Amino acid sequence: MNDDLFGHHDYDEPPPGRDNLFLWTVGILILIGLALATWLGSFYIFGHPEKPESYRLLQKLGKLTPPERYELTAAPPGEFLTPQKAFERYSAMSRFELNRENEGLLRDYINNFKSTKRLVPYLTGRYTIMQSYDLKEENFFKSGVVAVAQSVDFPQVVIEHIYTAPAKSVPILGQMLAAGLDIKLEKMTDLAAVIHVERMADGRLQFTVVPLLYGAYALKQGSGSFSLEPPPILNPAGGLPVVRGQLMEDCLKVYADSVRARNARLAGSPGAPAPVPVAVPAAETTIVQVATPTPKQTPAVPTEETPPKAVAVVPEPQSEPPQALPPVPANPPAIVPEVPEVPDRPVAQASPAVTPAPVEPAPTPEVAAVSPAKSPLLQPFLVSAATPAGAGSSGGTWRTYAPGQMPRGRLLGLSDAAELADRGTGGERLYLRGNFVVTAARDNRAVLRSNSTLGNVIGSVTKQQQTRIIVEYPSGSATPKEKENFSRDEMRPFEIRDIKRSSDGQVNIYVREVTTNP
Repeated sequence: MNDDLFGHHDYDEPPPGRDNLFLWTVGILILIGLALATWLGSFYIFGHPEKPESYRLLQKLGKLTPPERYELTAAPPGEFLTPQKAFERYSAMSRFELNRENEGLLRDYINNFKSTKRLVPYLTGRYTIMQSYDLKEENFFKSGVVAVAQSVDFPQVVIEHIYTAPAKSVPILGQMLAAGLDIKLEKMTDLAAVIHVERMADGRLQFTVVPLLYGAYALKQGSGSFSLEPPPILNPAGGLPVVRGQLMEDCLKVYADSVRARNARLAGSPGAPAPVPVAVPAAETTIVQVATPTPKQTPAVPTEETPPKAVAVVPEPQSEPPQALPPVPANPPAIVPEVPEVPDRPVAQASPAVTPAPVEPAPTPEVAAVSPAKSPLLQPFLVSAATPAGAGSSGGTWRTYAPGQMPRGRLLGLSDAAELADRGTGGERLYLRGNFVVTAARDNRAVLRSNSTLGNVIGSVTKQQQTRIIVEYPSGSATPKEKENFSRDEMRPFEIRDIKRSSDGQVNIYVREVTTNP
C-alpha cells in the first residue's frame, strides 16, 4: 500500500511572497496629504489676495476684479475718523495687532469690500502737502501721484494720499499737488479709505488713504482741475506705505527746514535763509473734490411784489420721523493756515498746466464730526454746482430721486428749520416739509411762504411768518406759478442748502427740488 496516497493534495502551495500593504498605506497617506494641502492652499490663496504670490496667481486665473469706482449712493458702509480719533485708535495697537489690521484693510480694498462686514475707516480733516511724488511701476499703485501731507489740527498724523491716474495726466497732477497746498477731506464729499497704517520712528502714524470715488478735484481758491481713474492692476510686491524709509525722512527734513526758515524770516531774524519759492496760486488754496469744476453764477432771487401780512400761526404738531436720510455737504469753506514755503517737487516734470475757470467756495458752515454710532451706514455725497443762493438762471443740474427714495437725512418743519438760522446746519443733511404758497417766481426759482392757517393769533408774528423759502428747481422742471398753494411731506421734501438771518430778522431758507413728480 502506497503511503503517499493518503498524504497527497490536489492543490499546490502558494509561492512565498509579500502583499505590500505598508507601501499602499504610505501612498494613500501621501494622497490624503496632497488633497488636504491643496484644499488648505486654495483657501489661503483666495483668502489672502493681499499676499504678492496669491495676487499674481489669482490675477492669472482671472479671479480678481480691479478696484471699482463707487457710485454716490453705493459706497461701502464706513465710519469717519478725525486725525485725533484715528491716532488714538491705531496707536494703542501692538505691533502684531497693527500687522493684522493692515492685512485686513488691504484685503478688503483688493476685494472691493465685498467680503467684509466691518465698517471701512474713512479719514477726514485738513492736511498740508509736504511733498508729492510720481508713482512708478515698482510701487503698489503703478501710475499717478502720491501726496505726503501732515494734519493741520493734529500734527501727529501724516497721510499719503494716493491719486491714481493715467500716465498722461501725471505731469498735470504733479503741478497741481504742489507743496504747501491744503487737502480737505470732508465726511460726505471725500471717501478717503484707510488701507494701511504705519508707525513712524518718531511715534507719529502714517496713513495710506485712497479716494474710493475717484472723482474730479479742483483748487478752491485757484485755477486748475484733474480727474482720477481706478487703477487697472495693483502690485502688492511694492508694499505699503508707498513713501517710506529714506524718502520719507528726506521729505520730513525738507518740510521742517522750510517751516523754520519761513518762521525765522517772518520773525525778522537777521541772516535767515530765504526758502525756495513754491508755485502756490494763493495763500489760502485748498484742493477739494467737485462735481464739475465750472464757473458758477448767482442770479438775483425773485422779489415778492406784496409780502403776506404778518400773523401769528401756531405750528402744527409734527412727529419726528425715523432718521432715514445720511448727511450731505454743500462744499464748506476751508479755513486754511498760512502755507509754509518748501522746495519744488523733486519728481514732477515741467508741463503746461491746464487752467479751467476757478471754482468758488460755497458759503456754508464747517462740517461737524459724525459719530459712528449715529451714522453706521455711510452714504456718499452729492456735490452741487450751485451756491446756496442758486445756480445759473438757466437752471441747475443735480441728481433727483423718486418720491421717498432720496438719501437719508433729518426732516424738519418750518419752525424747526428757522431755529437753525443762528446755529447753522452743521453740515447735516436736512429736508423741509410743510404747506406753502408761492409769492414770487422767475425762471427756475421761486419764493415761498408758509400757508398754515392753524391757530392764527392777531397782533403777533410767528417764526413761520418771519421765514421765507427760496427754492431752486432743476433744469427742465416745471416751476410753480405765483399764488399757487401746495404741500410737501416726507415723501417729497425740499433739500435744505443753507439758512440765514438778515439784519431785519427775516429768515431765508435756501432749498432745492430733489424729487421727481410722482
